[in-house]
Amino acid sequence: MVHLSSRIIQTTNTILSSLALVFSVIGIIEDKWVELNLETRKTTINHSPWMVCCTTIWPEDDLEVIRTLMILTLILSFLFNLIQGMEFTEMIPQTKYMHLFTAFFSFLTGILLLSAFLYYYHKLRQGQGTYFSRYKVTWIHFTVYVNFIFYVICGIFCLLHFKQSIKSLACLNTIHVSVRERSHELPPGTSIQVISTINPAIMPRSIVRAHSIDTKEDVKPPSMQARRVTWAL
Repeated sequence: MVHLSSRIIQTTNTILSSLALVFSVIGIIEDKWVELNLETRKTTINHSPWMVCCTTIWPEDDLEVIRTLMILTLILSFLFNLIQGMEFTEMIPQTKYMHLFTAFFSFLTGILLLSAFLYYYHKLRQGQGTYFSRYKVTWIHFTVYVNFIFYVICGIFCLLHFKQSIKSLACLNTIHVSVRERSHELPPGTSIQVISTINPAIMPRSIVRAHSIDTKEDVKPPSMQARRVTWAL
């Protein structure tokens, strides 16, 4: 299994969420999601779930649910991108619960986006033959699928990050437990002491030896013989 670092996961999620937000904004600006061909007027009308038009030709009361889902998806997409940016810049703590929350957030955004798009496609099929003759989808539909794939990938990466954080915490707990077990194995009252092999009481012998000087007693000079002086009488 390929091990991805947390920095690579955060960078990938930030890039994918930013691209998904950009595609969502493009979908709001671009009003040509489908081309409606009217059989009576022989004209073509552009339509998107964001715009309110064609009420006289195609009643759009049922499309209000689609707009609500699309607005909610846009808000969630912005919040998810903001959270990923804050995690990348380390402005919020990166805990395992935060990774699990972002994974749920990503999957929820993708599911709501796909649900809104499928419901819009269902309404197009219902209106075909009644309000317009046929419709033609444009490239905007493919960006919706791409956004859904982006959110799924982000959710999978968040779950992978959550799994890696659990493994790292388990390793830390194992290390702490092993250290505690080793500390309990020592008998009570024991402590590690540094014992020197040299007895400080025994002084090392000096290299220079002091030569003993024999003290000699002072030799007394021999006593001078007493001379007897005799006077000749």
